[in-house]
Amino acid sequence: MADSSKYSIFDIMGPVMVGPSSSHTAGAVKIGSKVKALAGEGIRKAQIVLYNSFADTGEGHGTNLAIVAGLLGLDTFSHEIKFSHDRAWTNGMTIEIEKDHDPSKHPNSALIIIEKYSGEIVAGFGESLGGGIIRFSEIKIAEVKD
Repeated sequence: MADSSKYSIFDIMGPVMVGPSSSHTAGAVKIGSKVKALAGEGIRKAQIVLYNSFADTGEGHGTNLAIVAGLLGLDTFSHEIKFSHDRAWTNGMTIEIEKDHDPSKHPNSALIIIEKYSGEIVAGFGESLGGGIIRFSEIKIAEVKD
């Protein structure tokens, strides 16, 4: 459970965001943003696995767009979120989205695996807890040598 002492009244009231959902949109942008922060610049490819509710209703709520928006560095309140797939394509970023159901995972969760132009692999797993609040973990990828 998240430590509620870390949040302000503004977190409880909800984030400044475009809709339709703080969990499926704002939380998803923040998950993508965390992976972008790990990766830095030069994202060539993103493989995104949406789990459970994200998988079931994510397309209608724009979760797929929101995660990509975060990978591009957009904010939760950007009206450009709805164009994120086009913007990714224009920037040379390949996006693959999969859907999965795993009862051991949070209902609003996503795994994101990034391949940078350098060949480095970066991955993270995020859970959208509501109100734009997320729980995020970096996943260490062992370097594979030929």
